[in-house]
Amino acid sequence: SDEALQVVIDQMLRDERSQRMIHSFCDQWLNLRSLDKVTPSLKLYPEYNDLLNHYLPIETRRYLNHLIQENQPVGLLIDSDFSFLNQRLAQHYGIEGIIGQEMRQVSFSPEVPRGGLLTMGSVLKVTTDGYDTSPILRGAWVSKNIVGTPLSPPPPNVSAIEPEHGEATTLREQIEQHKSSKTCYACHKSIDPYGFGLESFDATGHWRERYRVKKDHNATFIYRLKGYYSLGGDVDASGEINKNPFDNVFGLKKVLLSDPLKIAYNFAKKFFEYANGYKPSLKQRLELFELVPADPEDCRMKDLVTEVLIYSLTAETE
Repeated sequence: SDEALQVVIDQMLRDERSQRMIHSFCDQWLNLRSLDKVTPSLKLYPEYNDLLNHYLPIETRRYLNHLIQENQPVGLLIDSDFSFLNQRLAQHYGIEGIIGQEMRQVSFSPEVPRGGLLTMGSVLKVTTDGYDTSPILRGAWVSKNIVGTPLSPPPPNVSAIEPEHGEATTLREQIEQHKSSKTCYACHKSIDPYGFGLESFDATGHWRERYRVKKDHNATFIYRLKGYYSLGGDVDASGEINKNPFDNVFGLKKVLLSDPLKIAYNFAKKFFEYANGYKPSLKQRLELFELVPADPEDCRMKDLVTEVLIYSLTAETE
């Protein structure tokens, strides 16, 4: 029966071994498996090191585990006033008073832009090339993994847009120019704003007000503690989604949270895909949609995980 399954699922989630599930789910859903494919430029980000790289994904896994174990509202995927940090992570995020390497829950004051998955260094790093940030890459990540907007592949003859941050305006202008073609505009109008909202974070997830621009050097580059860059233009993190304008990451989170059921439904689909090893069919997507409670207050993480697992185990046999 469903009740008996619920009890078993609850026991399994409480078991220490469920951490392996959290680990591999984060790797697949949030693409954290690609974290080490990119090494941030030492010229631009001299303070980035292996220790930070080690702890970034641990923060994300601890956070997701907490949301599921404590059956927290699904909206906390987008924004919250806490995360799990240690001294090295807190230093990276500019949060004072955290001493020692042990991970612990840390509360944020309202002016801190962190909280939720989008502003975590692991996610912000995995969506860049190690030098510059691309609103298109980040926007596509948010569309696909958080909002659940399917993306069609770009037309075959379109060349990639390379970020050049010498002038802060150039990247926006390049993207605007690129969007002037109808085929490109259709996708970019829904992808790019999410990425623009995250432009206040550099390729390591560090907060920035201005862009860093690499300096040229004549001989072999020697590591410098201060890096080797000059400051470029100011960051503009504004955008508009479905006629809702926003100025920065705080506004972006508000727009995303205006439709928590969409976030919950996408999470259900992603967890189904993880649990079953394939994407849900149209019939299954409709049934998963029915599982999501109509009241956002009732959309809770452990409940969703449990519902999806019971559905996955029982739907085929009925």
